[in-house]
Amino acid sequence: MAEIISQSQINKCYSNSTNNTECSEKMLISLTVENAQNTVTEYIKISETTIDNQTSQLKTPIIISITKTPVYAFYPLKYTEDYNSQPYEVKIAGAILSCDDSWYSNSPTCGFQYEKKEKIFDSQGFCCSCGILDLIGLSDEFARGNICHKAGLTTATMAFCLRYSTLWYSAYEISTYSIYYNITISITYSNQEQEELQLGSEVKVVQGKTLIGRIIGDFTPLNPPPSLESFYFMRPSSPNSHARVQAGSAAFMIVSKDQVGRGECNKIGVSYSAFRTEAERCKKQVKSCLKNQLEDFYIEDQALIANNSQPKYLLSRYGKFKSIYLNNETYLQYSVEGSMQTMITLEITTTGLISYVVNLGKGKIDLAEIQDFEAKSGNGLLYAQITNVGDIESEFNTYLNCSINVIPINSAALYLKPLESYIVKKDVNVLSDMNKSNICTFSLLNNKGTLLDQKQIEFNTTEIQHESEQNHEEQNIKDNEVLASDESQDNCYSDCSVFLDITCYIFNDCNSQIITFFTVLGITFIFLIICLTCLSYRKKLCCCKKSHKCKPSVLETIVQKDYKTNKKQQKRYDNSIYENNIDLLENSSLQLIENRIMYLNLASGSDPISNYLQSDVSFEVLTSYQRKQLINMKIKRNSDFLKVFQNVYGLESLERNVKKYFQKKCESVLLFNNLLTDLPLFSLL
Repeated sequence: MAEIISQSQINKCYSNSTNNTECSEKMLISLTVENAQNTVTEYIKISETTIDNQTSQLKTPIIISITKTPVYAFYPLKYTEDYNSQPYEVKIAGAILSCDDSWYSNSPTCGFQYEKKEKIFDSQGFCCSCGILDLIGLSDEFARGNICHKAGLTTATMAFCLRYSTLWYSAYEISTYSIYYNITISITYSNQEQEELQLGSEVKVVQGKTLIGRIIGDFTPLNPPPSLESFYFMRPSSPNSHARVQAGSAAFMIVSKDQVGRGECNKIGVSYSAFRTEAERCKKQVKSCLKNQLEDFYIEDQALIANNSQPKYLLSRYGKFKSIYLNNETYLQYSVEGSMQTMITLEITTTGLISYVVNLGKGKIDLAEIQDFEAKSGNGLLYAQITNVGDIESEFNTYLNCSINVIPINSAALYLKPLESYIVKKDVNVLSDMNKSNICTFSLLNNKGTLLDQKQIEFNTTEIQHESEQNHEEQNIKDNEVLASDESQDNCYSDCSVFLDITCYIFNDCNSQIITFFTVLGITFIFLIICLTCLSYRKKLCCCKKSHKCKPSVLETIVQKDYKTNKKQQKRYDNSIYENNIDLLENSSLQLIENRIMYLNLASGSDPISNYLQSDVSFEVLTSYQRKQLINMKIKRNSDFLKVFQNVYGLESLERNVKKYFQKKCESVLLFNNLLTDLPLFSLL
């Protein structure tokens, strides 16, 4: 919008050496011109002039049109280098001593990476392996990639290889910006003669036939361009087919210079050497050297945008940017939003009166909202859309007026074509840090300040979530203790490389290694004692059988007693075995061990007694069977079996009921043929 500050008529006279004086009437106009007027919408029309002190109407008015382009800030860019979006690790498992990470190897496990057919130094990655304690399951220390969690002969080592993703960014240093704009002054006289002049940020004064234009100065923008000298500009550059490269300015990012390294771990630009030589790398998590990369920042910003919050790294946070090339130089172009007025003067060699014409538009607010947010978090955002519903290009202003708690948002001039819409995004901040309900009114005005439309917005702010400094101090103390412990462990591993060097462990206070050493020694000793005892027992048992001088056990005594008692039945059993030895191979093993004490697993089965027994009490009950007939039984008087039996069947006829129970059990017993002891084992079907 152009606004007249002053207007005056002057007479300028020029004298020569002959004292002849020539005078002409001129009009001097001072006015301010707003930015973002892409087409001619502001006019100065001279429709009358004065001749001999008489006002005369011009047949065709003199019309002056003034157009100012959008104001841009140009940031010169200097290319530095390309950075990968997301370095990542590849793990290759191998058997003992199979991992190779030597620079001089012909075929290391990770292989080599090449640049211009030359091997890249340290691109062969590194190897981590499990120790003896990991293989026998006695170590509880963490290993990279959990390679020792299931350590074995086939997974005792693992190679870790650094690889780069396909997407690359080009990095640029950003210099101080310069303001750029153009002002076009066009004048049409009564005789239809036209004259056009160009002013701008690089041309401050221009003179035509009848018109002189001067730029007096620029007012400070309402929203000045951001200062970006402390950042790197990151532009997705390759491959060209990648969606983020094709997205253009929507994927531009800026990162602080201290987030970009020279190959260090956990900075943008991590190198093969930093990855391979990271301290204590085999005791750290995977990706311990690959944090804070460009892809991590991009994903973080996408999550903020999905939450209706401002991004932290995308360049769109600061406004409208795009990358351009001028005179073989690369620039970052920023569109200055809001008002930035330029004061100019026009000196016209004519006289007359002027009238001021301005296009007044019609506008509508389509949408206006503010999502709930945490007080003083910086996440408050006004989101609105306005539309020019008129038939001419016009200027509009917006204003957000809120309750006392909300900081007002200044109006911003907008220039919209007919039926063009514009989305307004502005940060919203509050004064109170408590829970509050807020009410705002979003208004749309024309360039004369007339209200065109307004909407009421309601939103809530939540209380600030405070953090305790004490928790941070306690965490720092714990971190220091962990670091001290890690340093002590590092000395143990570096100084005491042999597992059996107990003297070195004691000298360096390696408590963990000392405990592990004696634990392994104790387990080994106990294992040897058990082996020697078993060998001695087997030898004694063999000698006892040969000499028949071994002392019989309690169960064997009962077997012998029952055998004598049933000598007659045993004889019949022996004859039966002799006569039917062929049938014995085909029939159940029940016939092989008749008239012998049977061990019944009473705790299993589906009968009521088994269901009530909480543990196996079979050794408290000894029974003898012959051809599936119960011939003898012995039961401990205070056994759990007897107590359960009395609870189920009662005290009446207890002996008779017990005999019936075991006679019935005989029908559901499965005998095992291949027995290692004299006492046969049974389990219920």
